[in-house]
Amino acid sequence: MTRRPTIAAVVLALGLALAPEAGAHALVTSTSPTRGAALKKEPERVVLRFSESVETSFGAVRVFDAKGRRVDTGATRRPSGSSVSARLRPGLPDGPYTATYRVVSSDSHPVSGGFTFTVGESAGASAASVADLVDSGGPGTATTTAFQAVRAVGYAAIAVAVGGLFFLLVVWLPGVRAATGGDDSWRRAAEAMSGRVRRLVVIAAGAGALSAALGIVLQGATASGTSFTGALDGQVLHNVLSMRFGRAWTGRFAAFALIGLVLAFPAAARRPGRRWLLTLPLGYLIVAPALSGHASATDQWLLVPSDVVHVAAMSAWVGGLAMLVFALPRATRELAPADRTAVLAQCVTRFSTVAVVAVAALIATGVVQSVVQLDAFRDLWGSAFGRAVLAKSALLLVLLGLGAYTRQRTRPQLTERARAGATPGHPGVRLRRSIRTEVALLTAVLVVAGALVGYSPTAGSATSGPFSADENLGPARLEMTVDPARVGANEIHLYLFDRRTGAQYDRSKELTVSASLPAKRIGPLPLAARKTGPGHYTVRGAALVPAGDWVLAVESRVSEFDAFDTKVEVPVR
Repeated sequence: MTRRPTIAAVVLALGLALAPEAGAHALVTSTSPTRGAALKKEPERVVLRFSESVETSFGAVRVFDAKGRRVDTGATRRPSGSSVSARLRPGLPDGPYTATYRVVSSDSHPVSGGFTFTVGESAGASAASVADLVDSGGPGTATTTAFQAVRAVGYAAIAVAVGGLFFLLVVWLPGVRAATGGDDSWRRAAEAMSGRVRRLVVIAAGAGALSAALGIVLQGATASGTSFTGALDGQVLHNVLSMRFGRAWTGRFAAFALIGLVLAFPAAARRPGRRWLLTLPLGYLIVAPALSGHASATDQWLLVPSDVVHVAAMSAWVGGLAMLVFALPRATRELAPADRTAVLAQCVTRFSTVAVVAVAALIATGVVQSVVQLDAFRDLWGSAFGRAVLAKSALLLVLLGLGAYTRQRTRPQLTERARAGATPGHPGVRLRRSIRTEVALLTAVLVVAGALVGYSPTAGSATSGPFSADENLGPARLEMTVDPARVGANEIHLYLFDRRTGAQYDRSKELTVSASLPAKRIGPLPLAARKTGPGHYTVRGAALVPAGDWVLAVESRVSEFDAFDTKVEVPVR
């Protein structure tokens, strides 16, 4: 019975871990030249403006000619914190050009994309499509999956390090004092418990330090669009370490290393005034996830303290359960069976109280984070971030059920057997199985959390300015801009480009556009798309009222029998 939910949780967690990452938080608000522009003379530079500040240490902007050759000078400039530019080589010949960008948003997620423009007469065929040039700079599935696994290991290491020492001080020592006897077996049990906890925390610190080091390299691979070995380049590592993410994860590595060294050589920590050797790094580990994740990347002040409380509560719960499974049985082995029952009852009772407080804190902070980071209730199932939140919540609900069962049934039975001086018996066996299942489920929760950090929240992902999106439309690539993407009249531009050559696609015999707002059951409303150039259509005065996630449906008819269609979701605020 206990294996089925465990297997289901692990399968669900692995499925989320292997899912593709969602788009990043920063969005392109405008470009110069504009998307699909037909210029009479060559521009001096390409400029992109984003909805928030971005990192540009990884060769952010590249421009290619029709043969796939670089025509930019290679140096990325920053006119402002939220814009990037690249100077073009002088004397560019007429023809189509493709500009690609790859930057890192303030929440450490890479942002990439591309657009085309032409100079003079557009002639010739591109060596690679826009999609090929953009995709060539992205990380592979192996890098993405490895990064999610490294994050999960890091969370587990924080939980065991912080929660293990918390369990020792708050649960084990008071529990032993309440049930203690006077013979040497109690002293041996206490020493065995302290030694086991110390070894477990040292192992966790080693795993945490390794995960931090790997995370820095994987962030370099993700941000620069290279492989793990390619990210070992000194310049790439230097770029990562200069970012907020790099500084936060370097702090993680230092904190884990210090904890491991102190506990591996405990004599140093026993000296007067040396408690800070553990207190400071443990405190930093609780704060660390907020320093490099979504919380610190927004102007929502509630997210940082909420995230800190969330991590502290998770550590107390997960770390405590780990100690119950991997440390407590070894310590109580030194005791007589009746004494073992007394200590077990005391520890379970005290940890049960800790778990109730931790779960309450997890629920409260989880609600705060979901409300702040999701635009609407439907985003829970309509976005990768929301689905990860739902999966994590479902696993926690199962854990709540198991915890309630232990608290209401198993714990009273252990207390009665302790009063009677009996062995743990069947209640002890049930407790062991229940706790092992909880540890397995919490491992799945940590895997989901590792994937969750890789997804972008939906709140704030829609800018108050122009909206842009790219979609395939049969043999063509559709590039759409909606300006200003606000309630009221909007101007919509649709550019069609050949997916293979990158040149304007002008084979569409008829192009129709309609708008609908499913949440309000509005539409579809036909929009008048007027052809204003080769492969360029414009909708003027499109009334998008009220606010919401509008869906623009585009159909391109290329012959009497062939038509292609696609849909673009446009957030209107």
